[in-house]
Amino acid sequence: MNPSECSHYRQFLDSKHLRQIKSGITVEADELNPMMKDWQRAITSWALRCGRAGLFEECGLGKTVQQLVWAEHVCRHHNANALLLCPLAVQWQTKLEAEKFGIGCRVKLAESQADVQDGITITNYEKLHHFDASQFIAVVADEASILKSYVGATKRMLCDKFADTPYKLACTATPAPNDRMELGNQSEFLGIMPSNAMLARWFINDGGAVGTYRLRKHGERDFWRWMCSWSACISTPSDIGFSDDGYILPPIRVHEIVIECKPEPGMLFNVPAAISATDVHREKRRHLNERADAVAGLVNGDTDTWVIWCDTDYEADALVARIKDAIEVRGSESVKAKETKLKAFTDGQERVIITKPEIGGFGLNWQHCHKTTWFAGYSYERWYQAVRRLFRFGQKLPVDAYVIRTVNEGSIVESIQRKERQHVEMQREMAALMSDGMREELGLSLAPRKYRPGKSVLLPAWCSSKC
Repeated sequence: MNPSECSHYRQFLDSKHLRQIKSGITVEADELNPMMKDWQRAITSWALRCGRAGLFEECGLGKTVQQLVWAEHVCRHHNANALLLCPLAVQWQTKLEAEKFGIGCRVKLAESQADVQDGITITNYEKLHHFDASQFIAVVADEASILKSYVGATKRMLCDKFADTPYKLACTATPAPNDRMELGNQSEFLGIMPSNAMLARWFINDGGAVGTYRLRKHGERDFWRWMCSWSACISTPSDIGFSDDGYILPPIRVHEIVIECKPEPGMLFNVPAAISATDVHREKRRHLNERADAVAGLVNGDTDTWVIWCDTDYEADALVARIKDAIEVRGSESVKAKETKLKAFTDGQERVIITKPEIGGFGLNWQHCHKTTWFAGYSYERWYQAVRRLFRFGQKLPVDAYVIRTVNEGSIVESIQRKERQHVEMQREMAALMSDGMREELGLSLAPRKYRPGKSVLLPAWCSSKC
C-alpha cells in the first residue's frame, strides 16, 4: 500500500470513530465573562457548543463560574430558564460566586417551583422533587459524583426527570479513571450514551471480580477520543496547554496518630490483623474514648479552625462531649438546620465543625481552614472528598490531616494509601490520554504544554506517631 493509500485508509478508520454530535450554541471565548481565566473561557465556549457536556476538573479550578456563565448564555439565547442543582449548603457559595462575577442579578435561590424567577434557579438535590423539569431548558448537576451509585434513587431520578432537557452540564472533580461505572453514569445523565451501552462497546468484564471492567486494548484510542468529544477532564490548566500559574498547591501533610490499646480479653498483647468491613464498628466502639480523646487533645489546645470528620453518631456524641466550642451537623436534622450550621462554619462564624463526609464532604469550599482529623475507614471516596474541602486550589497554607487509628486498623490505612496511589497514577494517565483530544476539541494548538510541575495532585507523605 503506497503512502497515499495509507493516508486515505487512516481517514476512513478515523471516520468510524464515535463522536458526540454538537447540539448547542456558538459563543466565542472572547465573548464570555472577562473576569474568567482564558482556559476557563475556552472550556465554557466549547461546552456551550456541545449543549451537553461534562466538566471533570480538579477541586478549586473554578467549575462554579464556568457552569454559571454556561447557564447564563443558554438562558439569554433561548429566553428561558436554567436549574442548577448542588449539594447541601453549596447554593450559598454559588450565589456569592455569581455576584463576584457580576451575574448575581440573574441567579436566584429557590425552595420549590413556586420560587422560580427568570434566569438561573439554584437549589440543592434534596429539594429536586419540588421542581418541574419541563419548565427549564437547561440543567446543571454540580458535584455530579452523586451519580456514582449505578442504580441509586437520586441517579435514576435525575436521568428520568431531565431525559428531555435540551441542555445539560455535569460538573465534578476528575472522576476516578478506574471507576468505569461513574463515567457511564455521567454519560447517561447527559443523554449521550446509556452506561450499559458504553460498557458493552468498549469494556470487558475483568473476570477477577464481579462488576469490575477493563478497557478493551484495541478500543482504547476510540474510547478516549469519544470521551473528549463530550467531556473536559483536567487536573491543571497545563493539561490543555495553558500555564499552571496560580494553581500550585501548598504541601499536604498526613499524620497518623496510632493509639496503643489494651489487648483483647484472653490475649497478652495486640496482634494487628486485617479488619473486615463487618469488624470495623466493633473496633471503633471498643476504642471510642481513646480515639475521641486524641482528637480533643489536638483541637482543644489550639486556636485554629478545624474540620472533624466522623463516620457514626456515637463517634459524634463522644467528640461533642469533649470539644465544647464545636458545632455538629447530623443527618437526622432538618435540611434548614444543616444548611444554617454549614453556612456558619463556611462564613467563619464557628471555629470547629463535626460532621460526616456524606453530609459536608461535597462541594463546600473550606480553604479558610487547614487542619482536619479523620477516623480511619475503608472508603477512599470519603477520604478524598473530605480532605479536598481544605486541600484545593485557593488554599494558601500547608494542610495538616490527622488520621486517628488504632494499632489494629493498620490494614485500613494501607488500603487507603494503595487506592490513593492508584487514583493519582490513573488520573495522570487519563490526562495524558485525553490531552491532545481535548485541545483538538477546544480548537487549541497541539504544541507542547507550557509546563506541568506535578505538585497539584493529592499524594502526600504519611508519617505516624503513637498516642
